[in-house]
Amino acid sequence: MNLQPLFDVKERLEYAAVAGVSLLGEDFRLQRAAEGLKPLAAASPVFGKIDTGLAKLLSAPPDQRPGLLLDVLALVDAVAYTQAKTGLDGELEPLPTGSGRYYPISYGQIQPLLTALTTTGGGRVEAVKSAWDRCPDYFLDYRILPALIGALGDSYSEMAELCAALLKKLGPSVVPMLKKGFDPAGKREMARRVELIAALEGETAAPWLKEVLPQAKKDVRAAVITALGAGDEAALLLDLAKSERGKNRDAALEALAKQDGEAVAAFWSEELAKNSAPVRFLNQTQADWASDLVARGLWDAMAQTLDQGGRVSKDDYARLWSWWTAAKGKFSPSMLDLWRWTDARMADIDKLQNHTGQPLRLGGQLTELMLDSLCQAGPGTLCGLCLELWETHKKEARWLSHAVVASVLTRPAADVYDTFSPYVPTIKPLLGIEEKKAFHNGVLKGLWRVTRDRDTGAYLVCGTWPATQWPTAQPLDKRWFKRLTHAVWKTPEGGGSAYRYGEKVEGFDTILMKLVDASDPEIRRELTPYLRQRMKVTGQYQTYSRWLFELGGSPQGVFKDSILKSGRPAYLYYIWELLNDAAKSLTLNETANLCQEVLDANYIRKEDASMALKVLPWTIQQLRAGRPFPEWNDWWNMRQ
Repeated sequence: MNLQPLFDVKERLEYAAVAGVSLLGEDFRLQRAAEGLKPLAAASPVFGKIDTGLAKLLSAPPDQRPGLLLDVLALVDAVAYTQAKTGLDGELEPLPTGSGRYYPISYGQIQPLLTALTTTGGGRVEAVKSAWDRCPDYFLDYRILPALIGALGDSYSEMAELCAALLKKLGPSVVPMLKKGFDPAGKREMARRVELIAALEGETAAPWLKEVLPQAKKDVRAAVITALGAGDEAALLLDLAKSERGKNRDAALEALAKQDGEAVAAFWSEELAKNSAPVRFLNQTQADWASDLVARGLWDAMAQTLDQGGRVSKDDYARLWSWWTAAKGKFSPSMLDLWRWTDARMADIDKLQNHTGQPLRLGGQLTELMLDSLCQAGPGTLCGLCLELWETHKKEARWLSHAVVASVLTRPAADVYDTFSPYVPTIKPLLGIEEKKAFHNGVLKGLWRVTRDRDTGAYLVCGTWPATQWPTAQPLDKRWFKRLTHAVWKTPEGGGSAYRYGEKVEGFDTILMKLVDASDPEIRRELTPYLRQRMKVTGQYQTYSRWLFELGGSPQGVFKDSILKSGRPAYLYYIWELLNDAAKSLTLNETANLCQEVLDANYIRKEDASMALKVLPWTIQQLRAGRPFPEWNDWWNMRQ
């Protein structure tokens, strides 16, 4: 059945509704459309009803036309709606590989995300993060994926970096789309595509990288050369190191640092003999040839510096430190010998001064670097060296933290505790307080490098840049928690973590919570009263309350005192967030008691005070009546 006459009538009626019914008598197009509908009227009763309505409308006096027009237009719209369909003619075909998937989500649902990815203005990053948190799979939708890739060129770098991170999380399935439309002479967006393809495909990206290399320009060329370092491309990279200049040569050197073989080692030996600056590119390799080269160059530089003595210029210190940072994580026999020599010369190193005549403190920096190096290298010869240095200098705390880390990586947990826990006194000593505190801090500095993975329960020693994780030989001995909660000194004080809400928590308690197994009843019994007391003393109620929730405890009874101790009138929204978290862990009555403590403390910033006096009593009533903790909007709507 040809329905075009129906749509013609619909169009003319809509025109009449806009133009006005006074012109209906002169609208010959409507009359012609009505004539065209008559064959349909003869074939179907519903079309006959439309035809009758049209006839009444066209013959009605002017004062009756508005009502009749609306009646017949409503009927025409209803019939047209029932006849509607969507789609295109032809066979259905699957979406091209890598172009995204189809998800049954409406345009209205994805429109805010598409707007954030394709426009400018504030708030877009949070919109994308929120959409990812709700449903990351939707980012593979064929409508969203191209926009996500296009946003790699966003002028706001934080947005571009976020999109790159999300694409990496989506996995190798996005690679075909990243390659589609790739421009080797493009700008930063294309360079980011190269970085993503290399990260997602690894060594298998090499054929594509070599294919696009001849046409690659500027940032894209540097990104391609750098990415080639992931494969076995030593010969090509050696040629590029000779032919490239500027940033592109730096990219070739960075890639060459990841290669191996005699030719690579010979190139680097010659390169560093001419100029020590490129040693920075050897930071991320642990190959023996690189370790030997760095050890040799560093040994010469250190010996020369110590022979000169006195002050070290800014430039000389910068060159020296670039060698030392390249030593991190390296453990060839030559590097171990360098560390032994450094330890033997530590007294002279400690005497060095900076360009203004102040102590250079290089010895302390090297001690920290050695600890970083150990965490980077993991179990192995560096562990043995650190234990060796500690055994040689047991009357000093310099190598104690290194021995703690080396021990947790290689020795039974009970042995680690028995060996090092005596350095954490639980009774205040009468003599040698500063010396004993230094040993206490050494043990804690070692434990700082250990963390418990909340998902797997494994205890790990973590290195940085590049990030590494090494499992400890055994889970941490539980006796540590009783020892630490009764320790005389709650140090180290430095190294605390800055949290939201303006709180800065001491390093000692942060170490404890990094190590805790919240599912262990014995540990919970030990830590819960300790955290309650610390919460009262420090006034850091936001962080300590959440730690108590994690352990299945409550801040009830110390909450008010901690709020007053904080010295900062609270933002009401932060209070709502905390109480909302409490409601997820505690009973309604316990949460109501916390609300009452907030009310009793009466320490809300003045801008929120009147609102707090309304919402807190009301919330207490709601909770006592068995109703759930309210949403923030419930509080906000009571602000007047």
